[in-house]
Amino acid sequence: MKAGEKTINLLACIAFVLAAGLGIQAWELSKERQLTVEQTQKLQMQLTQQIRFANEHSDYKTYKIKLLGKQKKLEEQAEQNLRLNNRLQRLQKQAQTQSIQLSSMQLDGKPVPLQQGLQLQTVKISAVGDFYSLLRWLRQAERDGCKVKELRLQSDMQAKEVLKMDISLEFHIAN
Repeated sequence: MKAGEKTINLLACIAFVLAAGLGIQAWELSKERQLTVEQTQKLQMQLTQQIRFANEHSDYKTYKIKLLGKQKKLEEQAEQNLRLNNRLQRLQKQAQTQSIQLSSMQLDGKPVPLQQGLQLQTVKISAVGDFYSLLRWLRQAERDGCKVKELRLQSDMQAKEVLKMDISLEFHIAN
C-alpha cells in the first residue's frame, strides 16, 4: 500500500504543479487579451477619426465653402472687435481731454444681439475727477450714443473737489 500511496501522492503533486502552471498561463493570456483589446480600441478610434476627416474633406468644394464661411465669420468678429476697441479708445481720449483719470475700464459680459445688425455692449468704468469735468465727459459720451445704466459718485473728504465715479455705460455696436 505504501507504494500505491506514494504513486497517488506523486500524481497529486504532478496534477497540482500542472494546475498551477495552467493557471499562470491563463492569467498571462488574459493580460495579453486585455492589451490586445485596448490596442484594437485605440486603432478603431484612430480609424474612425481618419474616416471622419476623409468624409469631411472628400468633397473639396464643400470643404472650401465651409472654410470660407469660417474665414468670413472670423473677419466679421475681427471687424466688430476693432469697432469696439475704437469706441473704448474714444471714451478714454474724451476722459483725458476732460482731465479725468480712468482707474479701470472693463467690458461687462458679451454683446447682446439686437435688431437690424446691432449689438448692445455694457462697459464698467471707474474714474476720478472733479464734478464738472465728469459731467462734461458724461454729456460727451451720451452725445456719442452711450447710455448711462448705473452711476455711483463718492466724495473724497480730503480733496473736496475730487469725486470717484463708478459707472456702467451701454452703447450699440454694429455687427
